[in-house]
Amino acid sequence: MPIRSIRPNPLARRLSYVAYAGLLLTTLVLLGRVEAAEFTPTRTDEIHPNPHIGFMLWGTTPGSANHYGARIHHVYVPWREIETSDQEFDWAGFEQRRLQPLINATPNATFVLRLVADYPDGSFSGLSTYYTGGQLQRDYPLFLEQAPLNIPAVDYSSCDGDGPGRTPDWNHPQMALQMTQLITALAARYDGHPRISAIQVGLLGLWGEWHQSGCTQNAPAAAIKASVRDAYAAAFSRTPLQTRYARNPDALGVEFGFHEDYFPSFTALCSRFSPAMPRCSSGGDWNLEWAMANVTPGSRDNWRSGPISGESPFSDQKNTWTARTADVLSLLRDYHFSFLGPAGKHQESGHSSAMNQIRAGLGYRLHADRVSLPDSLVPGQPFSLSVELANSGVAPLYHGHVLAIDGLDSGGVTRFTLLLGADLRDALAGTPLLISETHSLPTNSATGSHSLRLRLMPLVPGSPIVLLNSGPRDADGRVVLGSINVLSAANGPLFGDGFEAL
Repeated sequence: MPIRSIRPNPLARRLSYVAYAGLLLTTLVLLGRVEAAEFTPTRTDEIHPNPHIGFMLWGTTPGSANHYGARIHHVYVPWREIETSDQEFDWAGFEQRRLQPLINATPNATFVLRLVADYPDGSFSGLSTYYTGGQLQRDYPLFLEQAPLNIPAVDYSSCDGDGPGRTPDWNHPQMALQMTQLITALAARYDGHPRISAIQVGLLGLWGEWHQSGCTQNAPAAAIKASVRDAYAAAFSRTPLQTRYARNPDALGVEFGFHEDYFPSFTALCSRFSPAMPRCSSGGDWNLEWAMANVTPGSRDNWRSGPISGESPFSDQKNTWTARTADVLSLLRDYHFSFLGPAGKHQESGHSSAMNQIRAGLGYRLHADRVSLPDSLVPGQPFSLSVELANSGVAPLYHGHVLAIDGLDSGGVTRFTLLLGADLRDALAGTPLLISETHSLPTNSATGSHSLRLRLMPLVPGSPIVLLNSGPRDADGRVVLGSINVLSAANGPLFGDGFEAL
């Protein structure tokens, strides 16, 4: 008779509660059913080649200046190149021309994409390499200027020294619909794509940065900014978004991350450091800290939803990375930066010590500190599973992953996988994520001893692998926890169906 069907007989009923409980406990111990298996992996401090964090490179020079293991590439997406006629998009051509060479040079490449419609002197930058039909300073499709849209445009030779270029009338009534359609198409192609680290909320203004510095008469007004902002927010639900400034209306009411274009000059207030950072200016909303404090205070915690990044275009800014590394690290920590670039000191070789410190100070670093479950499991019967996940990095893992526990038999064959449902974006620095769930093994699970291995599994197939900073790990990067037993149903727990209380 299977143990699980045993019922107390009259003799047992006459035993004292203590005596019967002792007998029951002894039986459970003999069967190995009262122990919990608790595993405490060791934290490690390796700098893994994990995706979506670290250094970012320009997307125009495949394979160049990659001195410190960068895999993120900043890629401008010219409106003119991708929308060949109204609502006709050449995404495959864009990917073959712009992205595939980067993948060929860096097979694990990921991308930050920014739509652009007005890039000053784009022909000099290489932006117009694949344009046809002349007029290379126009970065948006010609049909916008033609009937029936008839959107006006203006040529400029210089906007504060940047130019020449051609600016469409951002505020024309037809522009909102055209830009919304473009953003919707961009999201249909790339929202949730495993190679996209972030989408920058571009399109408007010079370089897609939402300003027209030096040519303010051509600037987009608040109404069109709000329209484009809302179009991005509505279109993208899986891939994180970034915008340039924590301004109103740019960042009002949305959870966009930020890309600080003058890092570290416009990141914190100038009074933060003595001496102040080079070129520091903190008297307006171009400064990230000032804007968060005075314009969009709700954006202070936007880093929880979208990555913070920055670049240093000037030599004196770049030099802070090596001359003032401790100060730079404090900014990365306090503002929760995930990546730096494309312009920066990482474009130069010979600075491994500082670059390794900075790279280690960017993004997430996840540790499985404790995993607990019964040391013996019965297929089909529920059991409690708990995991304590810590993040010693400065930012979340924004892209969808779940914790998975594989059970391997004595031959190394994976016999079962447990998927935990917790949202790993909630694993924040200094706040361990405590996960407690109920699971059960498939009823046809093999019996015997099983080695447990913990890993992060992406929700989107084909996504880059993320390694935990816990050990030891096996050849596949999984954290080796230890062993548990899988029992047959016949050797399951005494507390089966129909057990009568004493």
